[in-house]
Amino acid sequence: MSQEARYDTHFSSPADVEEFVSVLERFERGEISSEDFRTFRLKRGVYGQRQMEVNMLRVKFPGGIMSAAQLRTAAGVAREYTQFHKGHITTRQNIQFHFVKLADMPEVMGRFDVTGATTREACGNTVRNVTGCPYAGVSGTEAYDITPYMHALVRMCLREEWANNLPRKFKMAFEGCTHEDHAQTAINDVGFRAKNKDGVRGFEVFVAGGLSTSPRPAYRLHDFIPADEMLARTEAIIRVFDKHGNRKNRARARLKYVMKALGEAGFVAAYEEEVAKLVAAGTLQRPIELPPEETAPAWNDRALAGPRASDDDPQYKEWLRTVDPQKQPGFAAVTIKLDRGDIAADQFDQLAELAETFTDGTLRAGNRQNLIVRWVRTEYLPHLFVALQQIGVADLGSNTIHDVVSCPGADSCNLAVTHSMSLAKHLTRFLKNAGQSADSVELARTADIKISGCPNSCGQHHVAAIGFHGTVRHVGDGKQVPEYQLHLGGGFDADGVQFGRHIVKIPARRAGEALLRLLDLYRDEREDGEEARAFFRRVAKEDVVAALGDALLDSQFTNLREDDVFDLGQERTFDVAIGRGECAA
Repeated sequence: MSQEARYDTHFSSPADVEEFVSVLERFERGEISSEDFRTFRLKRGVYGQRQMEVNMLRVKFPGGIMSAAQLRTAAGVAREYTQFHKGHITTRQNIQFHFVKLADMPEVMGRFDVTGATTREACGNTVRNVTGCPYAGVSGTEAYDITPYMHALVRMCLREEWANNLPRKFKMAFEGCTHEDHAQTAINDVGFRAKNKDGVRGFEVFVAGGLSTSPRPAYRLHDFIPADEMLARTEAIIRVFDKHGNRKNRARARLKYVMKALGEAGFVAAYEEEVAKLVAAGTLQRPIELPPEETAPAWNDRALAGPRASDDDPQYKEWLRTVDPQKQPGFAAVTIKLDRGDIAADQFDQLAELAETFTDGTLRAGNRQNLIVRWVRTEYLPHLFVALQQIGVADLGSNTIHDVVSCPGADSCNLAVTHSMSLAKHLTRFLKNAGQSADSVELARTADIKISGCPNSCGQHHVAAIGFHGTVRHVGDGKQVPEYQLHLGGGFDADGVQFGRHIVKIPARRAGEALLRLLDLYRDEREDGEEARAFFRRVAKEDVVAALGDALLDSQFTNLREDDVFDLGQERTFDVAIGRGECAA
């Protein structure tokens, strides 16, 4: 049974498109101010770029679930309306389309609306896309499938004024697995982890987590709540945020700052006050209708019709290392590794065909900017690998150190300092051609690398074993050097989340050589059996600095190189240009 058959995955409304057309026309006639229109368009997923004449459009996919029809629509949009004919998978399971003209937005929205996808509340001070574990329903360690609960929460909040005129953005996530927090619940405003207690389904609830310039781990609000109370208790948390959030200083307006201002006891008291109102109204318990049990998709002879990889093909054997067996015998979940989260227009079409041939007609996005193909019969795997090779998405090393995550950076974002996507390409090249450090790269295979073009952590650098965020150093004579702040030892564990430590700043053009020296340090100094993340969490800062050596710029700039004043991928000398961001608009 397909995901679309099990769940109602349609979240769109023709009225959204009609409203956007009407308001856009009023704005063009001068009847609405630029600021009011800005607030309006952000709530409809239209985000400004540093290139003034174009915008970014963000399309929401709760839980990252994408149908073949939606993938084909994405192909058409990327091909016809974007400058570089591609889309970008985000760390929150959305697809973003950059360089889209404002006049084309209604047409693009309308195309997605037909497929059930929406841009409503994808940006702005709203309940953003609700994310979920991409292995929900097929994981061998999950308490139960969180998908229907996630969808119920999306529907409760979508288009509701009380949930979408907030002091700041509001992010939520669901996790069902017990072996790993794929949904990163510990860094969300509200995080739900599925649990069973005395035969009753429920959730462990975390609140007030977040990253950006002041990262904060989520606070455990409940060890367990029955699943029937999840919707009402979430409403209570959102109403606390609406009431106590800082509407004067948007830089201090996330839920984590409410927790800081009220204190844990004060926050819980404010929350219980809102819960009491729901109890009095008799609306605390809101049962969620569950879909039929998931069943395997039908056998498809087309999956075996094409060429297959040889069982002893070394590339195929390496690719199999990142294929995850499902709890359903005979099936596997396959991660498609994308280059920096990008998908070309033709690849969207080809992925749609692949989803209909090898699985149930859907794919799921993960928060490492990849796609997960579920319900693949093990007999299909050699054929699927060749099919992925043919469309250019069979890169090896998904969910390893080779799988570098990056925000769009200064390619399009007003707030970005550096071109983070170019750093991702730069580091990937060094990892692939590591030379004498190849053994170091293999030893550090389980580490992850995440990059943001500024401190705001859209690339989630705080929670990576090796994280980078863009910054700048002034070196005199009007010269500026693009640099990256190195963070080490971040990530998720049984206790929640650990944020990486600030270590040192590295010139952008030296980041590749610095990375290999860092991995060599791990190779040479690790303890027996010590994984890379644990090593980077404990290694002394002075040892890292010593190992990096002349990959760092000295305090007197005596080792300044000629190319240090150029950002990666750029031919003009670096001149930091930060505009007005719209994250807090």
